[in-house]
Amino acid sequence: MNVQNISDLIIAIAAAAVPVVFAYITKFLKDNKQAMSILDAVAPLAKDAVVAAEKLGVDKYLEGAVKKSKAVEYVENALNDLGFDKADLTTIENAVEKAYAELKDTLEAVYPQKTEAQEESETLDEQIAAAQKAADEAAAKVKELQAKKTTATVAK
Repeated sequence: MNVQNISDLIIAIAAAAVPVVFAYITKFLKDNKQAMSILDAVAPLAKDAVVAAEKLGVDKYLEGAVKKSKAVEYVENALNDLGFDKADLTTIENAVEKAYAELKDTLEAVYPQKTEAQEESETLDEQIAAAQKAADEAAAKVKELQAKKTTATVAK
């Protein structure tokens, strides 16, 4: 074999490999572009989701883990609506935590969260009101029955 044949063989192999290499590079760049698009979309979605989850805690006592899972769920749903079906859950959770850390002071000032004691107090208030209503209805029923008894006794 001479040098000419070897160089022709190398050129032929390289020419055959070029489309494969470019296809791989194109796929890599496309995947990387989609990953960057997801990362660009996650940050504002996470901020909106954190605010929405905090709003839930204004009227009803919710633990932090519940609010975080709601925020993550909101971001996942929004990404799916945008066509990103392969978003990493850890990336979303990290974005939600980062958004909460950035917005924490503002959120606490704007959306005061209901405490567990407030929730229990309201529950007791509702139970007291329901019991009072039942007692009032029972007292009215007793008066009605006593009136019927008196009327029936007088008629005899």
